[in-house]
Amino acid sequence: MSPVIWLSAELLAVVGGPALLAWWIRRRYAASWSSLGWGALAFVASQAVRLPLLIGATLLFNPLLRRDAAAAGFWINFALLALTSGLFEEGARYLVMRGAAKRVRRWNEALMFGAGHGGIEAVLVVGLSVVGALVLLTRGDQLIEQLRVNVPAQADALAAQLAELRAAPAWTAALAIWERALAITLHIGLSILVMRAVRDRRLALLLLAMALHAAFNALALLVVRYAGILAAEAVLTLLTGVPLWIILRTRAQEAAHPPAVEPTLG
Repeated sequence: MSPVIWLSAELLAVVGGPALLAWWIRRRYAASWSSLGWGALAFVASQAVRLPLLIGATLLFNPLLRRDAAAAGFWINFALLALTSGLFEEGARYLVMRGAAKRVRRWNEALMFGAGHGGIEAVLVVGLSVVGALVLLTRGDQLIEQLRVNVPAQADALAAQLAELRAAPAWTAALAIWERALAITLHIGLSILVMRAVRDRRLALLLLAMALHAAFNALALLVVRYAGILAAEAVLTLLTGVPLWIILRTRAQEAAHPPAVEPTLG
């Protein structure tokens, strides 16, 4: 199968899948579109602060590491990526829910909020990278020939990247789609935890959401490093039982004891 075909299928899934999920949540649980938008905004806001911090830390630490200190570089990046993911993304969720997203005080609205957060991440992180890969597949040979005239070293690097992309098996697209499904499930579960932290004024639930987010990312990085991507996805699949339990447990609790809050427009 041509890489263009399976990459196009991946792009359709990571863009269309979150849209279909939001539409289903809207119809099935009468959640508002504003909650979807606030969830997406929370992710964008978190990365607007987090990414400059990561770039700055990279520029700071890289000159301090010798070329043979690859292990130290990994552990520095590991700590930064894992810890900042939980701190900034859950912190952004909390601030948005406390401030503008005052409607997100029930299970169904937190469900939609999490779909917005995870959905925009899928589009921006995976969707844009797939678009870049498709451009490389369709225009790569022309770009390489142009680069060979002025910057041969860059042409060789691009040629190697193109060859690797053409040789990639189709199952990598299915794996990427599955990984996004797991990530969106995690974002929904964490959004519910943060919603309860805001609604019930339980700061411990916010700290739990931060810790869970960091733990998921840390485990993914470690398993990829020592056992490979397939093992990492298997571990994350098992661990996704945690956010699923949060989702279903909170739904059952609200059905039995509806929260004593009235949603406001937000």
